[in-house]
Amino acid sequence: MKREFHHPAPTENELKHGPKYWRSLDELAATPGFKAQLAREFPEGASTIDGVDRRQFMKVMAASFALGGVGLAGCRRPEANILPFGKSVEGVISGLPLYFATSMPIRKSAIPLLAETHQGRPTKLEGNPTYAPHGGASSLHAQASVLDLYDPDRSKAHTQNGSKLTSAAVNDILAKLGKDHTASHGAGLAFLAEESSSPTRARLVAKLRKDFPRAIWAEYEPIKDEPPLEAAQLAFGKSVKPIYRFAKAKRVVAIDADFLQAESGSLYYARDFAKGRKVVKRDDPMNRLYSVESTFTLTGSMADHRLRLASSHMLAFASALASKVMGSSPLDSLAQGLEFPRQEEWLQACAEDLRSHKGECLIVAGSHQPAAVHAVAYAMNAFLGNIGETIDFVEVETSSASSIDALAYAIKAGSIETLVVLGGNPVYNAPANLDWATLQTSVANVIRYGYYVDETSALAGTHIAATHYLESWGDSRTADGTILPVQPMILPLFGGLTDIEVIARILGEENADPYGQVFRTIAHLAKEDSTAAFRKFLHDGLLEDSSYAAVAVDFDIKRTSSLFKSAQAPVALSVDNLEVRFAADYKMDDGRFINNGWLQECPDPITKITWDNAILVSPRLAKHLDITPVGSLIQVARVETAEYDRGTEMAPIGEVTINGRTVRGPLHIQPGLSNFTIVLPLGYGRNITGRVGEGSGFNAYSVRTSDGMGFVTGASLSLTGEKVALANTQEHWSMEGRDLVREANLDEVHDTRGVGLGFVTAIGLEAHSPPVYGEEGDKMSLAEKATLTPRGNSLYESPDYNGLQQWGMSIDLNTCIGCNACVVACQAENNIPIVGKDQTIRGRSMHWIRLDRYYSDGKADGRVFADLFGGESSGNREIPEDPQVSLQPVACMQCELAPCEMVCPVNATVHDEEGLNVMAYNRCIGTRYCANNCPYKVRRFNYFDWNERQLDSLYLGPVGPHGMPELVKMVKNPEVTVRMRGVMEKCTYCVQRITNGKIQHKVRMAKAGMPGDVVVPDGEIKVACQQACPVDSIDFGNILDPKSAVSKAKAREQDYALLGYLNTRPRTTYLGKLRNPNSSMPDYNKLPYSRIENASKNHPATHGAEHGSDKPASGHNDEGHSSVLVADEIGGLS
Repeated sequence: MKREFHHPAPTENELKHGPKYWRSLDELAATPGFKAQLAREFPEGASTIDGVDRRQFMKVMAASFALGGVGLAGCRRPEANILPFGKSVEGVISGLPLYFATSMPIRKSAIPLLAETHQGRPTKLEGNPTYAPHGGASSLHAQASVLDLYDPDRSKAHTQNGSKLTSAAVNDILAKLGKDHTASHGAGLAFLAEESSSPTRARLVAKLRKDFPRAIWAEYEPIKDEPPLEAAQLAFGKSVKPIYRFAKAKRVVAIDADFLQAESGSLYYARDFAKGRKVVKRDDPMNRLYSVESTFTLTGSMADHRLRLASSHMLAFASALASKVMGSSPLDSLAQGLEFPRQEEWLQACAEDLRSHKGECLIVAGSHQPAAVHAVAYAMNAFLGNIGETIDFVEVETSSASSIDALAYAIKAGSIETLVVLGGNPVYNAPANLDWATLQTSVANVIRYGYYVDETSALAGTHIAATHYLESWGDSRTADGTILPVQPMILPLFGGLTDIEVIARILGEENADPYGQVFRTIAHLAKEDSTAAFRKFLHDGLLEDSSYAAVAVDFDIKRTSSLFKSAQAPVALSVDNLEVRFAADYKMDDGRFINNGWLQECPDPITKITWDNAILVSPRLAKHLDITPVGSLIQVARVETAEYDRGTEMAPIGEVTINGRTVRGPLHIQPGLSNFTIVLPLGYGRNITGRVGEGSGFNAYSVRTSDGMGFVTGASLSLTGEKVALANTQEHWSMEGRDLVREANLDEVHDTRGVGLGFVTAIGLEAHSPPVYGEEGDKMSLAEKATLTPRGNSLYESPDYNGLQQWGMSIDLNTCIGCNACVVACQAENNIPIVGKDQTIRGRSMHWIRLDRYYSDGKADGRVFADLFGGESSGNREIPEDPQVSLQPVACMQCELAPCEMVCPVNATVHDEEGLNVMAYNRCIGTRYCANNCPYKVRRFNYFDWNERQLDSLYLGPVGPHGMPELVKMVKNPEVTVRMRGVMEKCTYCVQRITNGKIQHKVRMAKAGMPGDVVVPDGEIKVACQQACPVDSIDFGNILDPKSAVSKAKAREQDYALLGYLNTRPRTTYLGKLRNPNSSMPDYNKLPYSRIENASKNHPATHGAEHGSDKPASGHNDEGHSSVLVADEIGGLS
């Protein structure tokens, strides 16, 4: 596939005397060496490129260098053009990237993307703004997926019984497979495929079923992220699925549902939900979230009311809530046996809140929950009038695919002669009771199509290398059904195939090329000229008006009765009868990203663990197991959740046994879990994987069976007496009464007696200290403060910043969900290296952005000697069982009065005229004084040449292997310096983007005859973290422009500076966090727990409860730290 380039013909003088450079492949093809290269079939040429020779890579591999059009005889890919996402005249300017629309398929959905390419080499991915529901945002996995393209451990060749196959041989094998089974109509032939949303694959599979009616087509995914269709089919009598409209919902109840992260469409849902959390003015409304869950999810961390409850008790809970919402119903009996503290009060208050917001509320159940729970949720949504308002049902095709269990039965019966495994890794993640490894080896002929040589490939006779989606032609659908292109940015580096091509060749399609197959699909769906429609499809990155159609539905509870026949009353849980919750890891997903170093090193947003998974246990269970940290004799700070040895978490090793199967792993105490639920994160513990994923974590799939895919009861947990080190990036979990994240309840903001959104000014040391900017400075506008830098109360006169643009950032803590997309987006954009588990344990992680996660339960105690002199014991010794969570992204604050600059002996870190704290890497001598003097601890030191040394031989220095594979270097952003050993680095506000933005604007204005207009309009420059953020929590821009988004954000009353009392004057500031609790709920508190702890820690004599009053914060006085007695906490079943 290629881009079209039009180069000027060389002059006669150039031909005669000039150097023989090649300016296009047409010229290069005239050289004998290249003709010899082309004499071989292209995929074999590609297979010899093992990531060593950059020149060869750049010559042969870039799709935009038209390799598909040089006239390869017999090449399976015809000449075709990929269309850039841009309105400018097509052409290449050296040093400037081109953007192309594509999408990242994952299970039955996809994420629309724009791929940034440099001379045909994709380096960065962003969300496609044409798809309005995502608004140009992307996800953690999408940001990291470009790294997989350049994975040196990916499958580089097709093989059969260990011998390499040519591309022609693979084509022959697939064609013969189809011919051999034609006469028998597919008898003895079976397929096991990953789920897919591709319309083209669906069309080919339909043809496959028609041509081979006796063949088995089965699909399997180890994790489910869509509600079971069975529930909707029975409830409404139609094949429909729900699409939630969180932006319209003022009240949301999540029943074991992590819709902000783990559900299909979570990017859209998170964005919609965040719209209801934006509070700009004092009287703005805000949505309210009730979360009921067994583990601690990102959705639970955003909840205004959170109930810890076992996953196995969710049907009883949903039925009990339905009884309160709907009155007497056939569901009442299902609630019998449910028990949690203050149950009636909780259910009644929640139900009344829902009933008072009919048509404006929403009940969502987790995809891993059984169909019965979803049916109850649909019943409540129907009763409350939510259908057609906050929830739509769209018509989808009923899947006719067999299950992996049915396929396993056929294999055991001996009826399968040939098994084709399309993607996935069933040997690793199939239900343990199937013993898939044994089943697969019993099949005579196994053809495995996969991106890696993994556990499944090792037991297959034939392995076909798969392509990455960035080197593939294909199509996909979003969660709402919008059709997207999968467009290659580069030709297959190692001659891989797409699943579309594999199926097409088995079917004997005349044109098996995936480009032609996709064109055929879109041409059939297009309502206009097929060629023009296809070009528009590729350019825009979506097919207009292709989403699923919403249909009218009518709920009938009688039709769902079959779902409840096998329902059982909740089983009481205990230390001897534990519940196990199998949860997809936030980073590894189902295990497909195990070899992605960016994701491995990204801390889990809740546990903060990297490079491993752990068996998560509740504080209550930890006490039973006697693994709770002892703490110190005088417990000044809150006790840790683990034993630490010089900053390293030393986790005890435990064994979980379920129905005779045992898995072994480290234990980590996780606040917020249901008391007797343990969590086994999936996606780790691979036996055959690449170097990055080798030895990472334990395999939780080994104890998961078909009858307990989401959760199971009857487990036991024992200790082995051993310990292992975990790479945990946040040792301490409490703010200790500090004002790092400033919070208030919405009631306090709405109370006219208080200061409203100005509550942030009444919290923290700034409430007691003289104004940082001085009396005169406080009267200045934001622009004046940025340029004139008033002295304030300092003896030091700061230099003025006279740039025409002054850059600043605002982060809204009320909408940030802690998804970590910004962390990996920053890493991809700024060439931040991977340091490995050992160096992460040593605190040498290089991320420029860290996401701090704090727990609060209102029990932080400022009475230092409470435990020594009797009386009430100190709350500092308790690990919170039911905490509130506060999340805060922290990067370089770009301080106007930067402490780092004052101590650097060589001026390696200085300010430019636009207010940026910049780094001169070649001037830095690595004293690390700047890091010591940074109060935010956001500077990173290169202890090693991360980009020149292998992670397992860092300490060998020059004696060890030197350099990294050229293939890995291809992911580097050419606009950002790759730093060397011995220098400091930090966030630069993506200075390269700022510079490029200014240059491009200057060029445009010069062409328009306005060369003096050099101020970039607001919104044209977006930093990497801002562009990736799915919930628009980050505003960046010119603070001299009062109309810019960042200026408006900083003008809000809830804007505050982190550690502002230090007079560092950071350009990055935060908007305070709000909670919206229901005053009728039994766990209601008039203040957030962090505010209660602020009072307890800073006024220990009052012990939190006596200090202040119930009045809202009203400025600089003690009432600003007011607190109330902590209400009884809601716990799980005891």
